[in-house]
Amino acid sequence: MYGLALCALLLTDWSSLATLPSQALIGWLGLILIGVLSEGLAIGLSVGAATSTSSITFLPLLAAVQLFGPAAAVVLVTVTQVFGEFVVRRKPVGRVLFNVSQAVVATVAGGYLFTVMGGVALQGHEGVGAPTMTQQLLPFIVFGLAFLAVNHAAVSMAITLSQGLPFRRVWGLVLSNSGASLQDILVAPIALAVAFLYVQFGLGGILVVILPMLFIRYSYLTTLRLRESNADLLTALVKAIETRDPYTSGHSLRVATLARQIAEQMGLNRMSVEHVRQAALLHDIGKIEALYTEILRKPDKLTNEEREVIESHVTRGEQLLRDLSSVPETVIRAVRHHHEREDGMGYPDGLLGDEIPIGAKIIVVCDAVDAMLSDRPYRTALPLTGVLEELEEHRGRQFDHRVVNALVSSDILGEYAKTMRAIRSKSDREAELMSPVPLPQPRMPVTTRSKRKLRVH
Repeated sequence: MYGLALCALLLTDWSSLATLPSQALIGWLGLILIGVLSEGLAIGLSVGAATSTSSITFLPLLAAVQLFGPAAAVVLVTVTQVFGEFVVRRKPVGRVLFNVSQAVVATVAGGYLFTVMGGVALQGHEGVGAPTMTQQLLPFIVFGLAFLAVNHAAVSMAITLSQGLPFRRVWGLVLSNSGASLQDILVAPIALAVAFLYVQFGLGGILVVILPMLFIRYSYLTTLRLRESNADLLTALVKAIETRDPYTSGHSLRVATLARQIAEQMGLNRMSVEHVRQAALLHDIGKIEALYTEILRKPDKLTNEEREVIESHVTRGEQLLRDLSSVPETVIRAVRHHHEREDGMGYPDGLLGDEIPIGAKIIVVCDAVDAMLSDRPYRTALPLTGVLEELEEHRGRQFDHRVVNALVSSDILGEYAKTMRAIRSKSDREAELMSPVPLPQPRMPVTTRSKRKLRVH
């Protein structure tokens, strides 16, 4: 990538910068400054294990190539990328060089196609014979698409080489998970308008459009920070709830991790995966009252009254989450319906099959798997073979076929079972160390086949 970037710089027609009118330098520097400010106000995104940022830097880049040509755009993207990667995000030098290099290659490639398609720098071509917005539209679109294509290809290739994954699969995941690209496409028409406003009104034409967008970004950033604070509080609350019962300690965090893996295996887009993870983390938040813990610790069969109390935790959780405006509706619905069954025999609404949200379908499987692989007051943990038998037996009745297939056709379940064995082993050792007398092991016989509904609350 570094070699490609160097070649791209050498092939760039830098002479076009020398022909720019002196007054154009002010507009060019203004766009660079706006790009730097945009990087400084970039919104950090964390989705599962992946992290990225969202900014409007693409807008001044598109405006620069329209107004001052490809060489000016190369300078702009280099300055803004170095500032964003090195100063704002403080990434290591190697990562900065790679990201700057791929941005330069993408800009040069896009700029070349922009010129080939008949695009010209508007600055210096004013007056009679100046290109119209319609004439500039196709070169403008080609530049934007080429930039994004090269950018994604570089990222995909880096992941392919570092993780040994097939390029085609990585390319598909990068495209499906790139919410920033959708935003770039949406702001592209604004950049075209900005360029023509600059020709008519000078630097003021740029500022009148872009500066309000920067202020909007800042308000979004403030809102995001508030949502992150709410998410941290909810996570802390979930942990506090689970510490009251040693049998469920860490349950929601484990279910959230497993749900995210299954959602990714099923090919859900990045936003859907994140909503599934959030819902899985919060699925038992309705058990905030100690009454639920007392019933769940009961080793005997639950009475009808106790079962009604336990089942009320889904609506209690929904009510709690609706009081927080930052929780998406898809997350709330998944929490409400995570005990529905494919055969319509679940609760609270008895939804059937496709009526159940996909997030709830995933959570009910993850909830059951974690329960089966954990020691509970009413039974001991099942072996992996027992879990597979239960999943197969209840497939299509309690569990969705697609979710079960995604779980058992990959190595997700096997790795999760290893993690759970390690957790149980650690718990047993800690219990022995804390007791002066060896603790008895009240393990009940394991039943791997059941003709009744799995007991998962």
